[in-house]
Amino acid sequence: MPRRLILSATERDTLLALPESQDDLIRYYTFNDSDLSLIRQRRGDANRLGFAVQLCLLRYPGYALGTDSELPEPVILWVAKQVQAEPASWAK
Repeated sequence: MPRRLILSATERDTLLALPESQDDLIRYYTFNDSDLSLIRQRRGDANRLGFAVQLCLLRYPGYALGTDSELPEPVILWVAKQVQAEPASWAK
């Protein structure tokens, strides 16, 4: 039996798109003290930044980043600033 599609491809892309505006980054990707405590347990900028990004994406829009996925630069910069990591460590 064929499946029915609830959302069109455009609607699905819109729903799963990552925020890029400063207001949306603040709304969805701001860490509280408990989050920062958990993130700071990771060693090295690359590990802290990677863990923090995965935490953000699991909360909104609700999926883990794949190995071949690209992340918008504003997301990396905002998360790196909060966890006091070098944004360049994301490439590692």
